[in-house]
Amino acid sequence: MKNVVYVLVSLLMVSCGSNSSGKKYGQTITDYLLKGKSATDFNFKIEELAEHGTITVADSIAYITEEYRKDNDLFVKRLELAKDMSKELLSKAKKQADIDEYTANIARMDTRIDSLKNASPDNLNGYDKRSANDVLAVIVRCKYSVEAKGRSVAETFDFYLSPDGSKCYAKTKAK
Repeated sequence: MKNVVYVLVSLLMVSCGSNSSGKKYGQTITDYLLKGKSATDFNFKIEELAEHGTITVADSIAYITEEYRKDNDLFVKRLELAKDMSKELLSKAKKQADIDEYTANIARMDTRIDSLKNASPDNLNGYDKRSANDVLAVIVRCKYSVEAKGRSVAETFDFYLSPDGSKCYAKTKAK
């Protein structure tokens, strides 16, 4: 009997907790979209609201690293193109001074290319003392309707909220 009471109390707490987070998410999203105006001004109504995922420290590090690699690859390609041009000019050079200059440029570009290929993002310091599983943001999918100038529009967006649901960082069109 005692275990049944514990189970019922646990279920009550979970159901109340999930309901309150939905209300908090809804309020945060409403505040973000209306920017201080009243929901009644636009006949704003949230139709559906559901957690769609989370962004963890590991996700953030992977994203930052991937974007860094993309940027670096662009620089590497440009340097390799410049290196190829210098090699072509070197093959046509007749003066020793030009040969020395092109050879030095090629060596300098090789060093830069190797450096860029082995580099890692330097903006990951904020994650040093955090667990890879720490949640940085909650993704909440929200379908809402709004009436503007006599026209009713329904839209669905993914909102990126703080883990506690009190701040909205951004929104993107739901896919």
